Amino acid sequence: MINMGKTLRIVIVEDEPISSAYLKKVIRDSGIQHEIVGELDSIANCLIFFSEQPSYDIIFMDIHLGDGTCFELLNSLTIQKPIIFLTTFDSYAIDAFKYNSIDYILKPAKTDEIKNALNRYWSIKKTEEEEYLSRMGLMMDSLHPKSYKNRFLIRINNKMKILIVSQVICFYSDEGQTHLVDKSGNDHIVDYTLERLEELLDPEQFFRINRKVTISINEIHSVEDYFNNRLKIRLNSRFNMDMVVSRNRVRDFKNWLRGIS
Repeated sequence: MINMGKTLRIVIVEDEPISSAYLKKVIRDSGIQHEIVGELDSIANCLIFFSEQPSYDIIFMDIHLGDGTCFELLNSLTIQKPIIFLTTFDSYAIDAFKYNSIDYILKPAKTDEIKNALNRYWSIKKTEEEEYLSRMGLMMDSLHPKSYKNRFLIRINNKMKILIVSQVICFYSDEGQTHLVDKSGNDHIVDYTLERLEELLDPEQFFRINRKVTISINEIHSVEDYFNNRLKIRLNSRFNMDMVVSRNRVRDFKNWLRGIS
C-alpha cells in the first residue's frame, strides 16, 4: 500500500548518530519516496524546530533523548502530525498512544516494521482525505443544490403539451415502455426508463416501489400490510393498478414516508 507517487516529508528525532544512520537506511530500504526535512537530537532543538511550524508529514521519534523524554516535548507544544515512536524499551507503549501515534517500534527497527507503520499511515491519510472530500462534496451540494426535473413534454394526438411534475400520479413500465399517469388518469408514454427517472426526479417526492412502478408521495391515500411481508398502496386517483411495495424495498419505503433519507 505504500504510496510511491508522493514524497513523504520525514522528521527524525534521535540523539544517537548510529541509530539515526541505521533508521535512515531502513527507511530507504522500505522503498518509499521520501525526504528527510529535519534531524533533531534533543528536546531543546525540537522545541525550536516545531515552534517554527515547519512543513512535514510524519515524525520518527526516539522516546529517550539526552535532555529528557519526548513526552516532555509533546506536553509542551501541540504536534498534529502522526508519530512513529522508536525505543529500546516497551514500557512506554501506553504513554505513546496517548499522543498522535501511528506505531510503537522497538529498536533496532526492521524494514518490514517500518513498511507496516507507513502502510498504516497511508491508510489513515487516505481515509481522512476521503472523509474530507465527502464533506466538501456535501458542502458544495448545499451551496449548489441539485435541480430536479419539473416538467415533461408529452404528445397528445398530434400536439405537444407540457405537463408539470406535480400533476404526475406515477410512472410504470410495461412491455419495454415507460408510462406517465397524470391526475386526470391519462396515460402518456415518455422517453425515459425508470432507472433514468430515479436520477431525474426529486427523491423526496417520488419513490420506486418495485421494478415496474414509481409513485408520487402526494398521491398516496393509504398503505396497508400485504402478504409475503409486502405493502399495498391505495392512491388518491381512480387509476386502477396494483401498487405493491416489493419486500426488499419496504424498509426504504417506510423511511421515505417518514422523511428519512
